Amino acid sequence: MFPHLQEVGIEVTVDSNLDTLRAAYNDHLHRVQESRRAKMVKPTQEQIRVEELFPAVAQWVRDGHIEIGDQEGFGFVARALDCGGLAFEDDRPRTLAESLAALEKGLREWFEEQGIEME
Repeated sequence: MFPHLQEVGIEVTVDSNLDTLRAAYNDHLHRVQESRRAKMVKPTQEQIRVEELFPAVAQWVRDGHIEIGDQEGFGFVARALDCGGLAFEDDRPRTLAESLAALEKGLREWFEEQGIEME
């Protein structure tokens, strides 16, 4: 198509700089996320402390996710996963507190092995 446009005297340039579009899209996503949070259950002050008690878990769930609970065929497990797959798994805990403690320890070690500093 470009040669045809040039034949009729129309100059064509291609610019792949999409910064303005990216900024508008990110702004839109932020507004959608905030509108969804409007009716969210707010944690108590005591519940907010969970991020202080388990900082590695808190850092992990910003980019990955964790699974805690009974899985058919596997029993009770605590797992940390991200887009790369399984990063940590422990099948010894039997309570939420034990699971969070195991995840905290395992994820701290994972961050150290990867050379990632805790925030």
